[in-house]
Amino acid sequence: MVAFILAGAVVGCTNLSTILAPPQLSLATGVPGGIYHPVGNAICRMFNLSGDHLGRPCVAVRSDGSVANVRRIQAKEAMFGLSQTDMAYAAFHGQGPFRSSGPALGLRMLIALYPEAFTVVARADTGIRDFADLRGKRIGIGMTGSGYTLTRDVILGFYGWTIHDWERVLELGAVEQNQELCDNQVDAIIFEAGHPDGLTQDATQGCDARLVRVAGLEVDRLLAAHSYYVASTIPGGMYVGNPDDTPTFGSRSVLIASSALPDDLAYEMVKSVFENLDAFRRLHPALAPLTAQDMVPSEAVIPIHPGALRYYRERGLIR
Repeated sequence: MVAFILAGAVVGCTNLSTILAPPQLSLATGVPGGIYHPVGNAICRMFNLSGDHLGRPCVAVRSDGSVANVRRIQAKEAMFGLSQTDMAYAAFHGQGPFRSSGPALGLRMLIALYPEAFTVVARADTGIRDFADLRGKRIGIGMTGSGYTLTRDVILGFYGWTIHDWERVLELGAVEQNQELCDNQVDAIIFEAGHPDGLTQDATQGCDARLVRVAGLEVDRLLAAHSYYVASTIPGGMYVGNPDDTPTFGSRSVLIASSALPDDLAYEMVKSVFENLDAFRRLHPALAPLTAQDMVPSEAVIPIHPGALRYYRERGLIR
C-alpha cells in the first residue's frame, strides 16, 4: 500500500474537513537552489491543472536528490521521484550506493526530462581548464550519497584515478561548496546539474570562477561503455566570465515511480505533461528546449511503466 500525506493534516486534528481531504501524491525532488524542486513543482502543476488527476493532487516535496528519491519510492514514502538515469540504472541493478540493498527491480520510468551535465567549476587563478588539470588539486566533491558521486567515480575510473589523486578532498553540501570555492579553500568543485543552474550562477558571480572542459578520449570511452550517459554542452554566455561553450557529458533527469503505481495514474501523469507541453516548457529554462520525442524514456536504462508506455504508444512516440 502506497503511503500518502493528508493535505492540511494537523496532529491531533479530527475535524471533518481534514478527514475528507483528498490524499496527495508526493513527488520527491531535491535540495534548495537546485533544479529538481522547481521542475517537480512544474510536473505537479500540469497534473493538478489537467482535471484528470482522479481527485488526488500532486505535491512536490524537497529531498536530498536522486539516491534519497529512489529510496523514498522503495519505502513507499513517495509516489513519484526525480532521478538521474545513471542512478536509476544503478538502483535497478543493485549497484553503487544501492549495492547493499540489492536490485530495485520494481523501479519504473515515466518521463525523460532535461540533460544533467557533469559540471566542474574552478577558480580562474588555478589555471584549471580541462578535467585532466584537476590532478593534485583541492576538490569539493559533494556529499556522500549525492547522485553525482556515482558519475564522479565513473569518470575517475576512465582516467585511472581515485579521489586520492587529489591533494585535498572536501565533502560539502551544494551551498557550502560554493562558499569554499570563493574562500579559496578548494580549487574546484564538482556536481551535476541541468543548466541554467542557480548554484552555478552563484559560483561564477560570487567569485572569479570558470567552467572546466570534460572531454576527450576518456569521455569518449565512457560514453561508448554506458548507454545512460550522453555528450552535453553548457552554452557559452550562460554564466558570467564563461563566453565559450563548455563540452562535458552527463545523464538525463527522469521521473520515476514504482511498478505498483496504478496504470491509470501513470497514464494521466504522463498525459498531463505531454498534452500541455508548451506551458510546461515555460515553467523553467532547463525545460524550454525539450521536444515530445526528447521526453520519451529509453528502456536501455530501466523499464518504462506500463501506464506511461500506453500513452506513448497511443501518441505514436513508441512503436
